[in-house]
Amino acid sequence: MKTSKRNKLLCLALAGSCSLFGVSNALAAAGDTISNRATLNYDVGGVAQTLIESGSGLGNSNPGATNGNNTDFLEDRVVAFTVADTLGTGNVTPGSTLQATAFTVQNSSNVALDFLLRGSNNIDGTVDPQGGTADEFDGSAVQTFVESGATAGFQAAEDTAIFIPSLAPAGSAIVYVVSTIPLVDSGANPLVNTNVAVMTLDVQPAVAGGTGDGTGAIMRDDNGNVSPGGAGFSNGGATLTTVAASNTADDPTVMDTVYNDPGVTKDGQDSAVNSYTVLSAALTVTKASAALWDIVNLDVNPKSIPGGSVIRYTVTVENAAGAADAALTTIVDDLPLSIDAQFGDGTAANAPVSGASNVRITDGLGAVVFCQADPGDAAPTDGCDSALGGTADRLSVDLAAVPGITNVLQAAQTLTIEFDVVLP
Repeated sequence: MKTSKRNKLLCLALAGSCSLFGVSNALAAAGDTISNRATLNYDVGGVAQTLIESGSGLGNSNPGATNGNNTDFLEDRVVAFTVADTLGTGNVTPGSTLQATAFTVQNSSNVALDFLLRGSNNIDGTVDPQGGTADEFDGSAVQTFVESGATAGFQAAEDTAIFIPSLAPAGSAIVYVVSTIPLVDSGANPLVNTNVAVMTLDVQPAVAGGTGDGTGAIMRDDNGNVSPGGAGFSNGGATLTTVAASNTADDPTVMDTVYNDPGVTKDGQDSAVNSYTVLSAALTVTKASAALWDIVNLDVNPKSIPGGSVIRYTVTVENAAGAADAALTTIVDDLPLSIDAQFGDGTAANAPVSGASNVRITDGLGAVVFCQADPGDAAPTDGCDSALGGTADRLSVDLAAVPGITNVLQAAQTLTIEFDVVLP
């Protein structure tokens, strides 16, 4: 009896004398049944004996290849995912709609999951993760959408899903937080280049196959951790209510859930921040005047005195380096009653910019054109017009309609408008 026990134990310790069959290196998915049995080969007194298979529960002591049974357990569910900012800050223009900043959601779980989404503003002063200035304004009409894959970058007509459906293990999806950009910041100051709004994307896992309405949200695990829940997921359609904690021992017949989100706190949610940065035109408009001729000095060191003096106005529009292109539309200049609305009649020794075509425009590329702004130009076709503006005469230039120039002013370019007037 002692010899028999000794031989069996020695056999268990000898690789090649004992074996386990049915063990696979393939990774199973959460909820899958892991099923296998052990097979014991042994000898007594140098004589090989009939193998014995393992049995679950009370075990198996009946020799033979079919007398054992499998030991089963369900693989538990690990909920693990990450949220990260993607593609850097989103450059936006004040007053624009449907502007996007991007995030990536990566599913590291052992099961496909739905992911519910919530985009939101941050408080003023929040640090920009992209290294810009701190948060200074809020977007409005904040929504979240998932990249469809049809066209790179946010496309309102294509990227319409408001939650991530059935994201496979190791899969990832790009999510956009989309909002309308205001014209002013929280202090009612007009937005300017480099102003920043920091946006947050919160992500909540749910059982795959849902509709994004919050049903099936995984609100707790079996280690005593509870999700914070909250309102506003999937564009405001889901309010996730917290549930009581559950901290239970492992049951081989039940698929338990374990949160394994990054960081110390395991709460089944993850989030990341990204930003909008204002990138617009940065225009400076300057108007200067210079005397060209007067009745006393003529054109030698003339002064701005009454009696026919000719004054040249120069309006300069400059777009700063690094700014966005600006499509200039119209410029209007209301002239005071003390100025003759002839815009220079050519009688002065120092003549107007070009006789009857008395407005000179130089675009950002250096092209020079002349247009007519005389009151008699009743139906202007060159973009320039002069009309009575209520209490004063008015010069109006439609820069998009002036032939021969480009009205798009790029960064570090300057456009000028010059015209002459007469002091009565």
